Amino acid sequence: MNIATIVESRTMPDVQSGGGGAIPASSLHFRTGRINEASQMVLTHHYSHRVPGSVVLVGSLHLDGGLFGGDGECVAAAFFSLPPTRWSEDVLELTRLVRADDRVPLSMLISLCVKALRKQKHDLLVSFADRTQGHEGFVYRASNWNYARCNDRSNDGVVVNGRFVPGRSAVGKYGTRSVDKLRKMFPHFSVEPHYDEGKHLYWLPLGKRGMEKATRLGF
Repeated sequence: MNIATIVESRTMPDVQSGGGGAIPASSLHFRTGRINEASQMVLTHHYSHRVPGSVVLVGSLHLDGGLFGGDGECVAAAFFSLPPTRWSEDVLELTRLVRADDRVPLSMLISLCVKALRKQKHDLLVSFADRTQGHEGFVYRASNWNYARCNDRSNDGVVVNGRFVPGRSAVGKYGTRSVDKLRKMFPHFSVEPHYDEGKHLYWLPLGKRGMEKATRLGF
């Protein structure tokens, strides 16, 4: 990923978000490549508190930074990554979507990221809304993404001494996500499997080729 790339765009004046109106469009700048600031947004405001891997593009919204039109504080970010789940077709996954203020229009952030990804010749995007966190994917619907299905409950990690550890984090920290192996490694720990509540799958084709991929994937 080329972290030096910067793209600017202003949000549209008629975009509104719930709960008190939107931050004025003239006060928001869109950037790509600001991975350090976007990562801090995830660590601070996202429920996972974990930055995704295999990042292909980071898009972020920033407040005005001064009299000369520069950008200031990062108030929202979106990460697009090569998916950890194997697909039979090449897709790109929206792996993190986070904001520091409910007045920031996430649908516009997604739209601006999609434009940047289209320029990079990506053709099919997917994203999951985690029911465990109470997410239904309304922002994807507002952004004209297509709904595919709700996946069944799955084992997404382990609970060690009452604390949830995501599967990939468990592998990185302990070398395994296997409950049996962890119990043998830490006989005095309480180790239990953790299951999510299922995830809603959304998808967005960026052209004819993406639509053909979606058809082959059964979306």
